[in-house]
Amino acid sequence: MNEVRWGIIGTGVIAQSFAADFEYAKTGTLRAVASRSKEAADAFSERYNIELSMVDYYSLINSHEVDVIYIGVPNHLHYELTKACILAGKHVLCEKPFALNQTQAAELFELAKKHDVFVMEAMWTRFNPTIDQALEWVEEGEIGPLQSIQASFCFVGSKDPENRLLNRELGGGALLDVGIYPIFLAQLFFGKPDFIQNQALVGDTDVDVFEQLLLGWDSGQLASLEASIISQQPNRAVLSGSDGYIEFGNNWYETKSLTLVKHDGAERSVEFDFPGVGYQFEVEEVNRCIEEGLNQSPNHSWQNTLNLLASMDEIRDDIGVFYPNEPEPCDCGHDHDIEEHHHEHGHHKH
Repeated sequence: MNEVRWGIIGTGVIAQSFAADFEYAKTGTLRAVASRSKEAADAFSERYNIELSMVDYYSLINSHEVDVIYIGVPNHLHYELTKACILAGKHVLCEKPFALNQTQAAELFELAKKHDVFVMEAMWTRFNPTIDQALEWVEEGEIGPLQSIQASFCFVGSKDPENRLLNRELGGGALLDVGIYPIFLAQLFFGKPDFIQNQALVGDTDVDVFEQLLLGWDSGQLASLEASIISQQPNRAVLSGSDGYIEFGNNWYETKSLTLVKHDGAERSVEFDFPGVGYQFEVEEVNRCIEEGLNQSPNHSWQNTLNLLASMDEIRDDIGVFYPNEPEPCDCGHDHDIEEHHHEHGHHKH
């Protein structure tokens, strides 16, 4: 097959990181970028040496110049744009969260199957070499049976209520933006949890700004997770077993190092040397899957994404965070539109 040709929708911070790392990918070419503003598209294409810049998302989606599209725009647009890409016969790598809820995601995967295109959530951390190393150590029994996971992703975001992180209209909130990472790590090793307990803080704009989560499995494992857009943390992750533990370096989701500590105190550290922050690895995975004619990645499958969204749906339902046009579950057996029906939940506002 010829070189896989890529297009990017969006020119924000995450799209910039993605484009910057793309040059380190061993396969694929970056052909086009689309933004709603001509200035932004032109500046982006010039900065990252991209041949085509387009002013309308749909010009790119319907273009014959690209095979696969990376979607790097705010959360509320993921469903609509992924759907348009699939209908146009394009392969898709859509930024996480893949959709606002599990219902939307399930519909998109059905559609991808029908149109026979490759679709994946851009869980770039899954393809970081440190994650593969940790999986290998756990599989080889280096720390004994894995018992618990601790992980956090916390940072101080914008205070501007219109910012995408705080804006309910844009699918804002700590859970969907950063909470998804620790949940992903826990579910990568243990699968979908059997129970979830949470304590969350919902801010003035009706989105969650901080949560502590406890995920549990009937087989006895636990994961203690934290997500915040109002507080700073070293963002470490620790996998604990009966014979030792594995600790990821700070900012575990993009770290290049991890350490295996045995119960007798013996330590082994591994440091990976790769340029950029590691978006190139998910690019290579997408290209490989497309070359092999797969419509999903065995390493981050549709079911993995559905399981992640199911957990986040459950947490949001519990803390009372809903997005426009989402049916809000209630006890009376009917779906109600969120705008006309609102429960009071026993969670803190500040």
